[in-house]
Amino acid sequence: MAIPRSLLADLSLILVGMIWGLNFTFIKSSIRFMPPMQFIGLRFLISAVVLILIFYKHIKNTNRNELLAGCVIGIFLFLGFLSQTTGLQYTTPGKSGLITSFYIVIVPFIASLLQKRFVGWIPISGALIAFIGLCMISITRNEPLGLNIGNVLTILCAFFYALHILAVEHYISKHNIYILTMVQVAFTAIMSLGYSFIFEPVNFQVPSFVWESIIYTGLLGTCFAFLVQNIAQKYTSSSHTALLLGLEAPFALLFSIIIWGEMLTIRGFFGSTLIFTAIILVLLGPTFLQKRTASVINKTKRM
Repeated sequence: MAIPRSLLADLSLILVGMIWGLNFTFIKSSIRFMPPMQFIGLRFLISAVVLILIFYKHIKNTNRNELLAGCVIGIFLFLGFLSQTTGLQYTTPGKSGLITSFYIVIVPFIASLLQKRFVGWIPISGALIAFIGLCMISITRNEPLGLNIGNVLTILCAFFYALHILAVEHYISKHNIYILTMVQVAFTAIMSLGYSFIFEPVNFQVPSFVWESIIYTGLLGTCFAFLVQNIAQKYTSSSHTALLLGLEAPFALLFSIIIWGEMLTIRGFFGSTLIFTAIILVLLGPTFLQKRTASVINKTKRM
């Protein structure tokens, strides 16, 4: 019996979430030996080359507007990785993954601000729950003002990722998706390497596992993940996609505990649970509310 395409799509998205979750531990281990943005630049350089080799046929039809759109998207992607990877130097892979996922809660607020409409009580409730969770895992007694700089940078990263998602949503219906993907990845590679050569002590004398991590994150964490996501979204709902990709956060925490040796305190456990609860609320709350409302309306009509 053939497996339904929707099920294959969901399983593929779970795999992508797992790959992205493992990225945090690989990057954390690697940036002890290689500067953060040099690592990101090389990762995205590999990704850009592979994507261009795969989708080179689309390049001949590229126009200036598509290039500009890809660069705009790439700016937010670059700033997201700059703040995330720099922050990862000062926090754990698990916390980085959880805080990064906060972008799911931020997106509705920025979208509502741009559209000049009320965001709704479900996103507001989710934001409050996530904020409490963030405070529980981010505020410590050992840091100035009680804030870990790595966690603060990662919160900034979540805002840039939210802007990246909204930029993609804005341009995706107007331009070729493959061109936009290639341009944003290439732009991020150029900006990251440029930043590294100017501000970082570039270092190529690193252990072999660093190069293995670059290849893993470049091929699986970027090329494969982007392609699978684009294909899978044809056969599953957007809510499923967002929820399953959101599994990146618990996978990041799981791999951090298993591989990195991160110790999860009771406070950290409750904070992590609150953040993940907020994500599920924001993603599934509106759908549940619509179904509930529709059910009430149908019952009323029958009476």
